[in-house]
Parts: sequence; structure tokens; C-alpha cells
Amino acid sequence: MKKSSGVIGAVVILGVAYLGTTWYVGKEAQTTIERVVTQANGRLVKLLGPDLSGSGLKVEITNYQRHFFSSDVTYTVHMKDEDDKPIDLKLQDRLQHGPFPLAALRSGDFRPMLAYSRAQLLASPASQKWFDSQQGESPLIVETEVGFGGSGSSVWTFAPTELVEGNEKLSFSGGAINVNFSNDFNDNTASGQFDALSLINPERGQNLALKNIKGNSQTTGSNNEVTTQSTATVDALTIGDATEGAVTIEKLSINLDSHQKDKLLDGSLRYDFGRLMVGNIDLGSVSVGGKTRQLDVAALAALATEYDAIQAKHGGAVDEELILTAEEEAQLHKRGMAVLASNPSLSIDPLVWKNDKGESRALLQIDFVSPANTQSQPTDVLLAEILKRVKLDFSVSRPMFLQAFAQAQGDTQQKQQMEMLGALIYDQYVARFRDAGLVKVDGDAAAAKILYEKDSVEVNGQLMPVSEFMQRAMSVLM
Repeated sequence: MKKSSGVIGAVVILGVAYLGTTWYVGKEAQTTIERVVTQANGRLVKLLGPDLSGSGLKVEITNYQRHFFSSDVTYTVHMKDEDDKPIDLKLQDRLQHGPFPLAALRSGDFRPMLAYSRAQLLASPASQKWFDSQQGESPLIVETEVGFGGSGSSVWTFAPTELVEGNEKLSFSGGAINVNFSNDFNDNTASGQFDALSLINPERGQNLALKNIKGNSQTTGSNNEVTTQSTATVDALTIGDATEGAVTIEKLSINLDSHQKDKLLDGSLRYDFGRLMVGNIDLGSVSVGGKTRQLDVAALAALATEYDAIQAKHGGAVDEELILTAEEEAQLHKRGMAVLASNPSLSIDPLVWKNDKGESRALLQIDFVSPANTQSQPTDVLLAEILKRVKLDFSVSRPMFLQAFAQAQGDTQQKQQMEMLGALIYDQYVARFRDAGLVKVDGDAAAAKILYEKDSVEVNGQLMPVSEFMQRAMSVLM
């Protein structure tokens, strides 16, 4: 009897200890989740500026009910549409407290953890049609294992979807995104795949189709520094009506690398089109990349927001119709000077177009500098003040140009005629630029190296004043 009483006592003690541990871990889980949400919003502010570039993007915990073994949490993602109307997406989370959540044990995971989360998208005005397509089931399930020390993993599962509204139909294959995080939630890797996505509107002839979408991303960071490397690939992207010559991009690849420290961003973005088709016309492959250095993203976001506010004040007038007041011009000028204060650099590096006959390429780099006089000035004076260095290199292949020009026609005879016309245009303009001393002809290619720096222009090794360069360029164009 004494022996059984001791066993029962030990079990009671262990049970009380586990209950105490679970209560404590549940409290820690709430503290951690609230901190992570605050941290995520802080990163958004650093990335997009204090006003989030007018998007209203924010994550909020709208309800947190902590129980003994679990908690019920509601998250709301706030956004705004293009008409500045609010869009709210809600997630309902059933959070099981550690150190040994029941759901994890059922799946065979016996590791101690802070919490096991199973969240699902809730029906709201913004997501109701998505819900209706699932017969009331949630179209998005997020399962997350939160470990101690800010580590864990998450799986986002999207259900297949068919949405029809009027003549418009959206079809989505569904898919999943896997995320692993560590270093107190500052570092993460993500990968995902979706088989297909299409949007069809026969009445407007607006068709969009993507096949086999894959993405990978890796982020490392701290409170004031974030580095990201992301890639995405699409086997085929088709835009437009096939009967009218749809645009098809095969083997599309997107690569993004960025490093942001405080407000300054260094980044590069590159698009590679393995094959570009317009109807049956094969335009070859195209690659285009852009780079930025020392760009103050908060100042740029503030400039964009200021302009959007002014545009809205004028009834949404397009750029050509927008007539600014002196006060509005001064405000935009002030915002623009704030962007230039970090001496940013922008470049297209490079643009490459290839087909069966050859390759043409171009590179453009612009280094800006904050002007000594930040007051409003005439455009030509301001440009001379803010442009520190401009570099333009390009090379155009004659066979490649003629091939691309001839592809506009399907008939063999018409192709020959178009090729002759393309040769006439190419030879005429290349001769003009060559005679003006702006390009050099080397074999089947016309090329130029142009550098603006210190109020002078160097063209293919020849130095000249800006005024002389402008005169030569105008003589070609007139």
C-alpha cells in the first residue's frame, strides 16, 4: 500500500510540475508571438518607410485568449487596395502550448518546443469568394512548430481554387510553401511550388497563364541589417489571346539579391527570358538586370506617398494632366532632395538580347549626388548638379537586328522584304551616328562607350564638352 501511494504521489507531483511548466511555456509563447509581430511590423517600416508607402500594410493580433494547455489567437493583416480602400485578411490560430504539444506527439515529434500552431484563413469580405470556392472550408492552412530560441518550421498549404465572377475565371492548382527559421526569428529559408495559375476573361481578351512556379528565398538579419537572396522560376508565362498573337515567355527566371542596413539598400534584380514568343514569332532570349546602391528606401517611399497624395488631391489626374501648385512643387522637390542625400546609384546591368544570328547588349549606370544648393532650380541646372557620373555602353549586332526585324512577318517573301527594310534602317542610322563620331563600327556590330563626368563627355575615348556632344546627337536625330 505504501509503495502504491508513493507511485501515486510521484505521478501527482510530475503532473503538477508539467501543468506548471505548460502554464509557464504558454505565457512565454504569448510573449514571443507578440514580440515577433512587433518585430515583423518594424521590418516593414524599415523596408517601406514609416508610412509603409501608403499601403497600410500591418500585422495585428486582434484577439489573444490564453488557456491552460492552448491559446486561441486571431491575426489580422491590414492592407489597402489601389483605391485606398482597406483590405483585411484574418487568420485564426489554435496554439497548443509546449513543452510537448499533443499535435506534435501525435505526429511522432517528441522534441520539446514552445508551441505547435495550426492557423487557418477566416472568411472576411476580402476572402469570402475564396471561401465560397472551397464549400466553406479554409483555403489556407498554416502549421508551425515553434522551438525554443526563435527556431522552428512552418508549412503553408494552399488549396486548389476555381473562382468565377462574371466572364472572369481564376484557376489555381494550389501548392505549398515551406519555411524554416532560426536566430531568434531573424534568419529564414523558404521554398515553394505551384503547378499552375490562370486568369481568363474572354470578353476583354485578357488571358494570363503560368505553369510550374517555383521559388526559393534565404534571409539573414539583425535589428538594423537584413540580407536577402531570392529566386523564382516559371516554365511558361502566357499573356493575351492566342488567336491574336499571345506573348509567351519560356523558362522565366527572376533573381533578387539585397542588403539593407538601416535605411540604405544595395540590391540587384534580374529577369532572364529563356525564349520570348509573340504568336509564332520567335524573338530569341532576353535578359535584363537592374542594380541600386545606397538607396534610401524610406525617403523614396515618402516621395512616392507624397506624389500619390497630391495626385489624389487633383482627382487622380494622370501625369500629363497634373498641374502642381508652387507649394506642391516645393514639397516634391524637398522629398526628392531627401532621396539624393545618400548619393544613390542606379543601373541597368546589362540588357542582353540574343537570337540565332547574334547578340546585342547595353549597360547604363547613373551615379547621383546631393546638390550643394538644395533650393528649387531650372531642370538643366539641377541635372548638372545631381548627375555625378553617367556611363552608357552598347553594342548592336547587324545580323541579330535584321533577324528580329524580319520575324514580324510569317511569309518567306515578306520576311525577305522586311529584312531588306531593316538593313536600310540599320545602315542609315549607324552611318549617321558613325559620321557624328558617336559610334564605332567593328565588323557586323555598331558599338559605343559614352561617359559623362565632371561636366564633360568622353565618347569612344574622345573627350568633348557637353554642348558639343548634344550638338552631335541632335544632328543625328534631326
